[in-house]
Amino acid sequence: MGLIGKHAVMEQFLAEGIEYVFGNPGSTELAFMDALQDYPQLKYVLGLHETVPLAMADGYARATHKPAVVNVHIAPGIANAMSMVYNAKRNNTPLVVTVGQQDTRFLLTEPMLSADLVRFAQPWVKWAGEILSAKDIPMVLRRAFKVAAEPPQGPVVVSMPQDLMDGEVDEAITPTTHTVWTVRPDAGAVERIARALADARNPLILTGDNMAPHYAAPHVAALAELAGCEVMQGTGRQWNFPTNHPLYLGPLGFLGGTKESLAGHDVILAMGTGNPFNALFYEPNPIPSDCTYIHVDIDPWEMGKNYPIALSVLGEPGAAARDIIAALERIQTPAGRTASQERSRAITARITKMREDAEAQLKTDWDANPISPMRLMGEVRDVTPSDAVFVGAGGTSGREPFQKLIQMTQPNSYYDGNASLGFPLPGTLGVQLALPDRPVIGLLREGDSMYSIQGLWTAVKYNIPATYVVFNNASYRILKQGMVRYLGASERKSDFPAMNFGEPKINIAAQAQVWGMQAERVEDPADLRGAIRKAVAHNGPSLVDVVIDGSYRHHF
Repeated sequence: MGLIGKHAVMEQFLAEGIEYVFGNPGSTELAFMDALQDYPQLKYVLGLHETVPLAMADGYARATHKPAVVNVHIAPGIANAMSMVYNAKRNNTPLVVTVGQQDTRFLLTEPMLSADLVRFAQPWVKWAGEILSAKDIPMVLRRAFKVAAEPPQGPVVVSMPQDLMDGEVDEAITPTTHTVWTVRPDAGAVERIARALADARNPLILTGDNMAPHYAAPHVAALAELAGCEVMQGTGRQWNFPTNHPLYLGPLGFLGGTKESLAGHDVILAMGTGNPFNALFYEPNPIPSDCTYIHVDIDPWEMGKNYPIALSVLGEPGAAARDIIAALERIQTPAGRTASQERSRAITARITKMREDAEAQLKTDWDANPISPMRLMGEVRDVTPSDAVFVGAGGTSGREPFQKLIQMTQPNSYYDGNASLGFPLPGTLGVQLALPDRPVIGLLREGDSMYSIQGLWTAVKYNIPATYVVFNNASYRILKQGMVRYLGASERKSDFPAMNFGEPKINIAAQAQVWGMQAERVEDPADLRGAIRKAVAHNGPSLVDVVIDGSYRHHF
């Protein structure tokens, strides 16, 4: 006799190296949950709303660079989870999401909670399928893990009818066979890229998240140094380049200003960026008209699909950078090498001045009350260990101070969600489980945190030793900035309806204390450093809710 379906599921998880199953179960997952007690090697991490396990799994998967498993409950469960599934799709996160389905014997009668789960999920996953027979369980799960893990990575959904979990499986359980690949770019394309860089007067490299899984950063950095390129981050939902590099300027803005950032560059080389022009507000084609724009990436869908470019090249960014370096070393003349070195010195001097200006601004803002975001980020920088991992950046209040003050040199040092709110609070927990030997700091927004506030309960239940710092400006500050941008130079002034929280105050510390978390609310700047130091030193989950200056301005 073979395995029972539910045990085949667990055995396949073990064959794939799964340690955690993140989830929120329901009545159609009873067989699944029953099997878990026979497999203590699999740790089920419960979230009280589906956004929590999805975001935890997203953080865990990106920090481990391998698929994570999530279990949710039939149609309402996957509906509740879709905001985080959306983020996972946009982040290319490898997730295997299992969804319980009603008993196939009466599924056509449209029973309670049922839906066509495959069609429901398809718009925002890489692949969705439903198990149609118990004997197909190993095959379907192997396919799910294969599709999720192979480039471009992404989430998949598997619908699991509950009656099939008690069917018989004859097939032996074996791990998924993943495609072995390293995509080196076309040699002719490499030569063209090298010649463009050799002839460039003001080249720019855009880095992106598709560099992270293969640790392309040192190779792209070496290319920037050889070519005398300024470096900006095109996409940055996870660490992909050392922010203390002397040629690193910072990220492209998501509120606008991309065209201004790219102006004046005659060659732009995008390395693993996916779509770097993903701003919140409309801008016309940001690529300078006289610019040679080149895109090297692992996903052909994202290259040249929106704007005309000079060259799109399929290749793993690290391998591509190594090949371009070799070609450029052959092509570059002594005069060209000197010009690159002079550019590098000028870029470094400009970036050094920007960092000095940031420290001067921090000094100016230090004693402000209400607490300035610069002061709060400065305290976070000074108190946290050098190997800290950051999740989120404190929203629009914290983003600019984070970019100016926080230097991250190690891989796996930063993660964020995407457009859908609610990731940082539970995402921090997933990253901490993935990286237990590093301190993980969640930089939260109070409004964003309310989308997944149940994650505080999960943190306490499993004693996950993450630290949270809340940038609490008591408002939807990004909407205020957007409104100012929308109204522009008109005389109309906004009252910012539904953008100021007012009373009752959103007190994240009080909510954390309900579940027994060490938590503190800080309003006095003098109390700030001690509170953050205490939270970071605590052996368990902790939170500091900081009331900050709520003023806003429109800036890029």
